[in-house]
Amino acid sequence: MSDITLPSTPNKLSRYEITGYILIAAGAIVLFWGIIMFDLVTLIATGANEEVGIVFGEFGEFIGGIVGSLWALAGVFLFFATLTYQKREFELQRIELHKTQKIFQQQNFSTLYISFLNKHNDIINSLTAYDINKSEWSGTNFFVFFQEKVLSSFTQKVRTKEESAKTPELLHSFFKDYFIYHFSFYQTSLNPYLKNLSVLIKLIQRYRAETQDAGEYYSFITKAGFTQSELFLIYHVARYQLLVEFHNIDHAFDVFEDLKDELKVDRIVQQELNDENYL
Repeated sequence: MSDITLPSTPNKLSRYEITGYILIAAGAIVLFWGIIMFDLVTLIATGANEEVGIVFGEFGEFIGGIVGSLWALAGVFLFFATLTYQKREFELQRIELHKTQKIFQQQNFSTLYISFLNKHNDIINSLTAYDINKSEWSGTNFFVFFQEKVLSSFTQKVRTKEESAKTPELLHSFFKDYFIYHFSFYQTSLNPYLKNLSVLIKLIQRYRAETQDAGEYYSFITKAGFTQSELFLIYHVARYQLLVEFHNIDHAFDVFEDLKDELKVDRIVQQELNDENYL
């Protein structure tokens, strides 16, 4: 997620406050200067009532015209200073609210993610297959069994062909046919696993889009749980577009970057063709 810069708390007065206080001080200085110029202290002590009234009237006009204007202008600047502080406080509150919402969003997603991840693991543990000796292959061993079934069927078929008849297109066709055949045979068991996995990946994609967090750890946790045999299955399901949900799955977060090349159909075919560039 993009970083949020908190507005710094001011350690000194703003320019509005400084200007306002300068105007207040100027008004006070003018007021004091007026008292001296009009000699109000002496006038009050010795002057006649009529004279005092005239001088005070002139003094009042002086105060209202200059000092009053200065202090009124100071009030405007201090008002703007108050608005500035309020704006800063509102911004701080907005950022705190955003942080709270982000934490709440992470907590909600974490709960949902853990739920789907637990379901994902439960589905894997429920996967079971039996070989010709009726030995059980369950859990992650199911993917090992599936991989071996596909590879052994493909290898046996290829090695019945004359070397001159082997072409990349033909071998690709064999591999695809056997993969789809075995996938179809176990599809009833695999569908809940693949559907749940697709939802899990979409959840992570949505979370990354909403938070703009490309480095979140949910995708790393998910990828870390994949075995090579599991990736072998997912990779070729996506390759042959056997499920719509797995189209362009690798664009999610490079989910196949840890899959060994020798478990991908291109390398498998090249090895059967004895291409020295791939051996």
